[in-house]
Amino acid sequence: MKTGRAPAWLSSAAAALALAACATPPKPAKPYAAPAGSQTARLLGRGSVTGADVYGVLVFDDAATCSGPRLAGAGNASRPPKATELEAGRLATLEFLGVRADKTACRVRFSFLPSAGKTYLVAGALNAGGCSARLMDASDPDSIQVEKSAQQRTLVAGKCSNLAPNTPSTAALPGEHASGEAVLNPSATADDLQGLIKP
Repeated sequence: MKTGRAPAWLSSAAAALALAACATPPKPAKPYAAPAGSQTARLLGRGSVTGADVYGVLVFDDAATCSGPRLAGAGNASRPPKATELEAGRLATLEFLGVRADKTACRVRFSFLPSAGKTYLVAGALNAGGCSARLMDASDPDSIQVEKSAQQRTLVAGKCSNLAPNTPSTAALPGEHASGEAVLNPSATADDLQGLIKP
């Protein structure tokens, strides 16, 4: 029987296992709340999903870089999220995040400048082919309009694309598949959203 040093690959594998054993699981996204004393707009979220699919509306702490996601609300096919207050008068970046039962996800991000006293609706849909979402000005429930100032934010090398001069559009913004990268957190699953839906 030969004795001696362990192969390099075995040492590397053991080190990786040791690190994995010490790793702390990531925490779900913190809930969003408008800063105390700020002017606000009302934020609603609605999603067209089926079966065990769930969806959430996120607000980012840093609207320019799309960092610091906070959960404004989560819903499913039978229960929409509750309304929340959104800080008005400063740039906001929102995300419609749809998570399928198989834990694949799709998202649409957009930025806009909310006005105090208005009501905004994030209306999204998730299906087998992907997802889409629109930001609507729902201040007048009898005349809901697309919020034309909304600009889609795509991910480029893990960061949000830069804001550009806006081209108003009434079309729903297409989503991006979120596989292997941060959704709510680096290992978020449908279960992370599911637990946030209260009976």
